Amino acid sequence: MARVDKYLNVFQIGLLLLWIRLLLRLTSLPVVLATLNSDSVMGTPDEAEIKKMAYYVDRWLRLFPYNQKGNCFPRSLALYRLARRRGYPVRFHCGVRKDASGLEGHAWLTLESQPFHEPGTLWRAFTITFSYPCDQVNHSVARGVGIRAGNRWNHKTNC
Repeated sequence: MARVDKYLNVFQIGLLLLWIRLLLRLTSLPVVLATLNSDSVMGTPDEAEIKKMAYYVDRWLRLFPYNQKGNCFPRSLALYRLARRRGYPVRFHCGVRKDASGLEGHAWLTLESQPFHEPGTLWRAFTITFSYPCDQVNHSVARGVGIRAGNRWNHKTNC
């Protein structure tokens, strides 16, 4: 029975990633996040379960990459849905940084201002430009220095 549950989870995560890709083509990011946030359950978080789900998401995205630069965007959206449904009050963030080749973006999750199943520390180099659920002012840490970054998405009209 455990093997059936495993393959059912793998299949459901594949469908979730496909659903996210379709939603992103049809509507805006705030609407996608609101849709992914629907049916959130404030149950008891299970670290072993969410770690397993993150592994399955990563495996799917290695098999079917989102783009050549990386999979952080669909990974964060999928983990946002999975974590919220399992009772984790995570926040979704997008950020930018400037390097020699221009602007670069990254997406990640936080739980109580700490990275949530984020591989590495890449997120520290990015200034937050968008967060969901939104608030009036976001605090980000870029290169180890505290930076206040105003949310560029108009929270008064869009929340």
